Amino acid sequence: MFTRGENLVLSEEWEQLQKLLKFTYNYASIETIFFQSGVQIVWESGHIQVPEPLKGYFEDLRAMLQLQHSNAASHLLIHSTSYKLNFISSNLYKGTSYLGSIIVGPYLLEEPSTLLMHDIIFDNNLSIWLQPILEQYYLSLPLINEQKVNNISEFLAYLSESAQLSNHSVSTFEHVSYNFRSQNLLLSEAVKNKTDLSPAIIEERYRKENQLLSIIERGNQQQLEQFLKDGAWGKNDFPDRFPTDPLRSRKNLTFVSNTLLRKAAEKGGVHPVYIDSISEKFSIQIERSASVQQLSELQMKMYYEYCKLVNDLSLKPYGSTIRKAIEYIRLNLDKELSLDIIARAISSSMYELSRQFKQETNQSIIDFINLLRIKSAVEMLENNYLTITDIAQMVGYSDVNYFIKVFKKTNGITPNQFRKNRRSAQEN
Repeated sequence: MFTRGENLVLSEEWEQLQKLLKFTYNYASIETIFFQSGVQIVWESGHIQVPEPLKGYFEDLRAMLQLQHSNAASHLLIHSTSYKLNFISSNLYKGTSYLGSIIVGPYLLEEPSTLLMHDIIFDNNLSIWLQPILEQYYLSLPLINEQKVNNISEFLAYLSESAQLSNHSVSTFEHVSYNFRSQNLLLSEAVKNKTDLSPAIIEERYRKENQLLSIIERGNQQQLEQFLKDGAWGKNDFPDRFPTDPLRSRKNLTFVSNTLLRKAAEKGGVHPVYIDSISEKFSIQIERSASVQQLSELQMKMYYEYCKLVNDLSLKPYGSTIRKAIEYIRLNLDKELSLDIIARAISSSMYELSRQFKQETNQSIIDFINLLRIKSAVEMLENNYLTITDIAQMVGYSDVNYFIKVFKKTNGITPNQFRKNRRSAQEN
């Protein structure tokens, strides 16, 4: 994205700035933007889309950093946030006049593990239902080490001084921390040239594709494993649309595959909020792939992840009322939940909801809620940073003693005993 900044009157200065920004992005391989004074983005490269449910938390982060930096004494700042998202920013000047700030980021310094997601949710008071969306988004972000951070910072400082867009020499970098606890290149190509394929080959390719999508739609992981093991879906089922650019051709085909798998998951009864998150992650990874081999490996990963998504979250066996009830429970697991609250939320009577839920799931709505909460708690017990009280609150139990009672009833042991047993097993 390029827009002439109002303060950059001379075309020579604007061209100089663009070169600096391009050098920075090419060196860092991390999203880079230029904020003009007045909090207006006038240049950006490497943009990573923030998933819709996270926009309220992350969308305005960089604007806030720019405001922070425009008032800072230091020329170059390294920002760390309680979201574990990190940024580097540098002020640019023309003489003594402040032009704006280059911001490089977000990037990660820690691997985006499930344990890290738990920390982020707890430290920032986020809802637990955001965890899968957070995970998918964070997997799309670059992971670098402290040495790379220092290298980028020094590179940025050197470029700024060399281009005479800094009003003083940079010898040290200031570190600033923030805590936020309280707040498809869908395939657009010419119609396929079928002259190189016989009707029988075309029919077979579509038959196998439909078979694969049917397996994904049903979330049958065992059948998918066998289907791929048998070689029923080979690497060369599709001809190159761009023979002179096989990487671009394979990327386009993988984008189409991502779309088909997304629709299969939707037909399989998975709520769009979960599908959109995984689809966006794969779109980014497809475009970033640097070889046909990487795309082939990514394609296999897509099959397994979409199939697992359907297996874990499909609501296809249930009627409309129970689907709505289960989705409401999943999206509000950390909040107060009762038969009355859920019935009112989905416009159903308590009696009818209770009767239907028992009939379709073979368990009461309260038992279902407890099972989901305890399942989430079991995952969080791997994180030794979280106390039992923390975990209880994160999964919706305001009374830690009741949480321990339900946990023991479900697993036969208390949360502390469960954590100790798991730790002992890992040590042995």
